[in-house]
Amino acid sequence: MTMRTKGTMAACMAALTLGMASAAAAAPCAELAHGADLYRTACAMCHGTRLEGNFETPALTGRFVANWAGAPVSELEAYVHRAMPLMAPGTLSPDDTRAVVAFLLAANDLPHGRTVRVGARTRSACPS
Repeated sequence: MTMRTKGTMAACMAALTLGMASAAAAAPCAELAHGADLYRTACAMCHGTRLEGNFETPALTGRFVANWAGAPVSELEAYVHRAMPLMAPGTLSPDDTRAVVAFLLAANDLPHGRTVRVGARTRSACPS
């Protein structure tokens, strides 16, 4: 087998693996609904009902997405768990934290996987 063939096969396997991983890693609708509920009760008072932020609190779109691009989702979850909500940091359970992050990714049309993948936009198949 030539180096070129090996490289082509490796690229095909990587593409296939990424495709399967993104399909398998889609956040379940129940988790997204739970994350949306948590966002409304624990986050919207500071970050806005449409994730728009205000003069004191950053928006959870735009620059937020750029800042986390390429980062492991686990780092985003760790940050949210450790620092949010502002008035009661660390009070979200790990499951609640995962749900909020899944909601934030979905609200930004980003796939839910191991990293924040900005170039791979997706629409949730969950009913609104």
